[in-house]
Amino acid sequence: MMRYLTAGLLALSASSQVMAQETPDALLQAFIAAIEAEDSQALAGLYVEDADSYTPSANHARGRAAIAADWQGFFDAFDNIELEIDAHGSAHSGTTHAAWGLWTLSQTPAGGGESFVLTGRFMDVQTQIDGRWYYVADHSSASPVAVAMDPD
Repeated sequence: MMRYLTAGLLALSASSQVMAQETPDALLQAFIAAIEAEDSQALAGLYVEDADSYTPSANHARGRAAIAADWQGFFDAFDNIELEIDAHGSAHSGTTHAAWGLWTLSQTPAGGGESFVLTGRFMDVQTQIDGRWYYVADHSSASPVAVAMDPD
């Protein structure tokens, strides 16, 4: 019984650590970790309760439950997810922080198939509540696919 209690407390502790972070950079690292772990609940916990999230697939999710559901659909469809962030800039004023840059996401279809890479850009707004940072809004868009032009 003690073994199960200890395992449960460790899981709860790990989950609460992902819920919010002490710095904007720690929030970003927790975001990456939650995506790579395919943990939609941990990911949603990084947002304020009524956050807005705009995904590359043009979805809009409002609130933690909707954000978790939106990401869960992605996690159900893909495995071996790896995310790289190339931060281009940020702005900070008091309890508000904004960041922007580029992302690279590699994944493999859950049903099998070849791994592939998507790229895009992002911008997010964060807020500090009781010393912890949370996403208020994020917007991510996929890079357009290059189209070969016929020279004639």
